Amino acid sequence: MRTRLLLVTAAVLAGAVALAQPRITSFNSSGELTWTNSARVGAYRVEWANSPAGQWNAFGTRTNLDSIWAETNRLTVQLPLSNATTFYRVTWTPPDPIGVWDYRGYDSQGILVITGRLALVSTTLLTSNPPVYGVSGWRDLKNAGSPTNHLDPAYIGTGELGGTLELVYARLDLAWPPGCADCGMIPSGTLWPNTYTGRWYYETIAGPMPGGAFSAARR
Repeated sequence: MRTRLLLVTAAVLAGAVALAQPRITSFNSSGELTWTNSARVGAYRVEWANSPAGQWNAFGTRTNLDSIWAETNRLTVQLPLSNATTFYRVTWTPPDPIGVWDYRGYDSQGILVITGRLALVSTTLLTSNPPVYGVSGWRDLKNAGSPTNHLDPAYIGTGELGGTLELVYARLDLAWPPGCADCGMIPSGTLWPNTYTGRWYYETIAGPMPGGAFSAARR
């Protein structure tokens, strides 16, 4: 068995390069590869090649190495080793909110109460250590389910939205409508490559009040 390791990171958002500090901490003869990262939550991919110059290849559906989602900054994976000289690389994909998302919100009993779309169109770096981004976009939402369970008009309809993305924890907090201190909706959750899930809250003068769960899928 002849193997080599090459660690490569991938960054999408401006400023994310400074955060991308994965480090391989061990690689043993049985093919267990362990690495750490400054990011506490992240999506990774392991690839292989016969030369450090590439061509880099995916492992395919026989393993989970093409799409690794982790809520920890220390990971261990099993590589399918070969007798040929092989190079491996690990890529980290920072959470990217830009795009159109199909949104579904539920009440505290798990009943669907709101559906529609969120379009996140821009990010702005607010702080670099740790990286936090401002997020802006718009919404197009409507009530769902029984009329007796409909939400206040302030939480639905069309209009702007804003929020922040904490890169280290892949945490995306949104809010709408802007500038309303006691009539807004605040979804807060984890942003993965193609899904966004968590809990939403009512914004009140007394502070956020629990609403229910939500899920969103990238179109």
